[in-house]
Amino acid sequence: MDSIRKLLTMSSLKQLKIATFFALITPMMMAQGRMECYKVTRVADKITTILETVTNGNVNIYIVEGKDSALIIDTGYGTGDIVGYIKTLTKLPLIVVNTHGHRDHVGGDSQFSKVFLHPDDFYMVDTRSNKDAADKHNGKTNPVEDKPVIVGTTTFVPVREGHVFDLGGRKLEVIVVPGHTHGSIVILDKENKILFAGDNTNSIVWLFLKDCYPLEVYLKSLEKVEKLSNHYNIVMPGHNTPLDKAFISDQVGAVKSILDGTCTPFHYNHPFNTFGALEYDYKTAKVAYDPNNLRVKK
Repeated sequence: MDSIRKLLTMSSLKQLKIATFFALITPMMMAQGRMECYKVTRVADKITTILETVTNGNVNIYIVEGKDSALIIDTGYGTGDIVGYIKTLTKLPLIVVNTHGHRDHVGGDSQFSKVFLHPDDFYMVDTRSNKDAADKHNGKTNPVEDKPVIVGTTTFVPVREGHVFDLGGRKLEVIVVPGHTHGSIVILDKENKILFAGDNTNSIVWLFLKDCYPLEVYLKSLEKVEKLSNHYNIVMPGHNTPLDKAFISDQVGAVKSILDGTCTPFHYNHPFNTFGALEYDYKTAKVAYDPNNLRVKK
């Protein structure tokens, strides 16, 4: 009997050790699994790109570090532990801002307690906000909402034209660029000559979605950014790799050709194109747009 008890005790100890091992390793494995969707690249001094990849595509998340804090530009699809991943890259306090309200840029917002977003895109993250009011002013700068909104445990704080994020020895300025969405913004790092463009400037820009303003509104936003080209040399887009600032001039040329009817567009071949969107390529720029949403309706 003693030998049996001894065997049972040894077996129990072995099982306890195994159970303890899995209890310790499982959270680590789960955390690692929630970070496998991310790939990091150091693109410039104190600037890191996190590329989040999912089945249907990828998106850029940026970390810009100052002396006192780090600015997180967009939070991606939210498929992974973005907060945990960022904390492996910087120990600075975090400030979070969305370039616009589309799901692939705000998906990780719920992991943060406070996020800056232009109020014209509040309706994308909070169904109580007023999309109709955002529709009516067609890209003019009057804000729709003037107060923060709380969604779950996240407070969305309005960010507007001219807002400056002071990170300590590094300042970044918000520029409002309606077009891709009602409340799209770009963020300018004048001192380091870098423009964080969100989806206002990508290798191909989407202007056929239901949230897009007419093409002529987008053109005004492009021209506004183009006039600031002395303050940036590199454009960090919402998707894919960095672009030269001359790319924005090509975007302007593309949109002008569409609006004046001199372009030769073709069907935009993409699974998400259920809107009858057309594509027009001009030099290095590509625009996918809704031919029924070119100008503001009077």
